[in-house]
Amino acid sequence: MSSVYLGIDYGAKRVGLSHADGLGFAFPLPAAVAPEAEERFAQIGREIARLRVTQLVLGYPLSVEGERTKRCDEVDAFAAELTRRFGLPIELVDEALSSQAADELGGLRKPRSAQERRDQARSGERDSRAAAVLLQDFLNSLMELVFTAVFSSDCGQ
Repeated sequence: MSSVYLGIDYGAKRVGLSHADGLGFAFPLPAAVAPEAEERFAQIGREIARLRVTQLVLGYPLSVEGERTKRCDEVDAFAAELTRRFGLPIELVDEALSSQAADELGGLRKPRSAQERRDQARSGERDSRAAAVLLQDFLNSLMELVFTAVFSSDCGQ
């Protein structure tokens, strides 16, 4: 059985979610934006059950230099709670620049007012697109490992 991944971009108010299809392409899901953390965990649980997720891929907020940031402790606590609630393996992946990459992919119209900017932020769409970017990066690195293993073993014969 192949793995089914749920990509997660953690935020204290919004949790971006994404899923990979069978071909290895990541897509954003509706973000968990409920005001209470318990409701956000419930939404994550529903997605895990609906998609039959077998592994979580969680963005880890390292600095551009690859060092831990202040937010790492917060994400560590979130990861521990995910493990406690769902018992699934979690892969931590560097999320540096994932939000900026999500912005570059387009899809969101540039807000014309402060109210539009707040509404876009509340929707969590940017967060879920960032979750898709980090999940896609993770999937690409897995494919790179597979190709490297296959081609290095072929060349040795």
